Amino acid sequence: MTIAVRPDGWPAWRQGRPFAAGLLLALGGLELICVSWVGLGFLRFTGTAGAASWTLGALFVVAGVTTWHNPALRYFSGVLAAVLSLVSLVAANLGGLLLGFLLTAVGSALALAWIPQQAPSSREEA
Repeated sequence: MTIAVRPDGWPAWRQGRPFAAGLLLALGGLELICVSWVGLGFLRFTGTAGAASWTLGALFVVAGVTTWHNPALRYFSGVLAAVLSLVSLVAANLGGLLLGFLLTAVGSALALAWIPQQAPSSREEA
C-alpha cells in the first residue's frame, strides 16, 4: 500500500505562511529554556533570571506557532517577539547568552516583513 502525497502539500503550506520567522522564534524560545534548564555546567540560572527565561521562552514558542497557524496575526506576534527579545537581554541573562536574543530578533523581523503571495488576477493571465 502506497501513500499518495499531494503535490501541493508541505511546500505549499510552508510557502503560504512566514515559516522561517516562526521557526526562528520557536528555536529562540527553546534556546532560552534550554540554557536556563541545563545551566551549561558552570552557570546556574536560578531565581528571577531562570523564571524569566522559562516565561519568555514559552512566549516565544507560542509566538512562533502562532505565526505558522495564523499568518494574519504575524504583526501581533512580530511586535510581541521584538519587544520580548529586548526584554530578554535584561531579564534572561543576555537573552540566553545572546543566541536566543539573535534568533528571536531576526525571527520577529521576518514575521513583520513577510508579505503573502498574491494570486494572479484574471487580467494578468489573459
